[in-house]
Amino acid sequence: MTQVCDEIVLLMEVNRIIRLDFNILLAQATERQSSAQLNIFTAKSQSIIMEKNENSKESEMMFYQPLPAEVRITLAQQSLLSVSTQSNEKKSEDRFLMSYIKPRTPVIPEELTVLFKKNFTLRVGRPAKENKKTRTRKKALTSIEKRKLGLHKLPKIGIKYKACAPLHQLWVEYMENFLELENSTKGANKDLLYQRIAKADYHGCLVMVTRSKCPSYIGTKGIIVLETKNTFQIICEDDQLRIIPKRDSVFTFNVSKWTFTLFGNHMNIRPSERAARKFKSKPTIDL
Repeated sequence: MTQVCDEIVLLMEVNRIIRLDFNILLAQATERQSSAQLNIFTAKSQSIIMEKNENSKESEMMFYQPLPAEVRITLAQQSLLSVSTQSNEKKSEDRFLMSYIKPRTPVIPEELTVLFKKNFTLRVGRPAKENKKTRTRKKALTSIEKRKLGLHKLPKIGIKYKACAPLHQLWVEYMENFLELENSTKGANKDLLYQRIAKADYHGCLVMVTRSKCPSYIGTKGIIVLETKNTFQIICEDDQLRIIPKRDSVFTFNVSKWTFTLFGNHMNIRPSERAARKFKSKPTIDL
């Protein structure tokens, strides 16, 4: 029984191998047939394309054959005639236009032709805005330049007391109008009077030093010629220019029948800045 079974198994394996070989052979045969068919198709298509190209070249050669000489001559004559007729028409139009315009305009025809050649715009363009000329301000001198030029200094010799007397008279008139003493000396207007005294200009004022920490300054009297931030420069009756510091000094001056007292500690400001400054009432320490 075992031998019979073994034989059956061998037969089955042989049958399976035969089937596999047969399938492989079939696949190879089909591949060969398909490749042969493809080669035949490509060869046929190439031959068809070559025939079409040859036919198209022949047709192009037939289409682009040159025209006969008679036809070309007639076409050239027609083009020349058309050009000549167009030029004659233009000349006739120009003649008609000139004959119509010439008796009606005083302009010379040559000038008129020049005008016709110009291009005239229908829209009127806005005129270009002129650039406004910027005003160039003259540069003021700097403080360093003023010091170099010596504008803050006065010569100690050469200034006369009598020459400054008219300046004092002008200053008195200025103070009477500026202070309005008849109205401002009343009790209700005293604050306004004090502010005006603090803001007033003292060039030309006849002052006297009544109190000072330096005893040599006391009793000095003269007309203020130059005022700086920290000093009064006064010309005395002996024609001597003296520089008196404002700090720790008290000055008095007269305007008509009133006598005023200035405390130098409250005046340590430049004259230009003092005119625009708001002053507050401060207690004054007696020396």
